[in-house]
Amino acid sequence: MATKMAGRARTAKKPTPAVRKTAPAPKKAARAVKKPAPKVQQPAMIRKTIDPGWAWDDRLPLAQARQIGNTIYVSGQVAYDSNGNPVGEGDMRAQTRQVFDNIRAVLAAAGARLEDIIKINTYITDQSRFMEMLDVRREIFGANPPASTAVVVSALAFPGLLIEVEAIAVKA
Repeated sequence: MATKMAGRARTAKKPTPAVRKTAPAPKKAARAVKKPAPKVQQPAMIRKTIDPGWAWDDRLPLAQARQIGNTIYVSGQVAYDSNGNPVGEGDMRAQTRQVFDNIRAVLAAAGARLEDIIKINTYITDQSRFMEMLDVRREIFGANPPASTAVVVSALAFPGLLIEVEAIAVKA
C-alpha cells in the first residue's frame, strides 16, 4: 500500500496555485478636467530705504530702516541726536528717551508712528539699570507695549552707549 501511495504521489500533478481573477474595474464616468487657474502675478513688494535725513549717518554702510510692503524694519537706534552727538552720557533714562525719539523720527520718515511698533529688541550694557529703561518704555508705550526682548551685552558699537533698540513696525 505504501508503494501505491508513493506511486500515486509521484504521478499526481501538483496543484497550480489558483489564479486570482479580478473583475475589470468599472469605467469611471467622464469628468471635466479642471485646468489650473491662470497665475495671477502678484505685484512685487515695494522695498524702500528709509532715511530720516541725518547727515551723521551718511558715512556708515547702513540704512536706518527698510520698508517692505507695509512692514518697517528699524535698525538699532542709539542715543545720538540728529547731528550725531551723544546724548545723556551715563544716564540710562536720557539715552532711552533719545533712542525712542530716533525711532519716532525714522518711523515718521516712513509715514508710521510708535503705535505701529509690534516688536522691539533692546540691548543694554548694565543690567542694574534695566528698570530705568523699563520706566521710560512704560512712559512711551503706556498700556499698549509691543512684544519685546531685552539682552544685556558687554558693550555697544561706540563708547558711552548704554542702550540700543531695534524695532519692527507695521503701518496701519
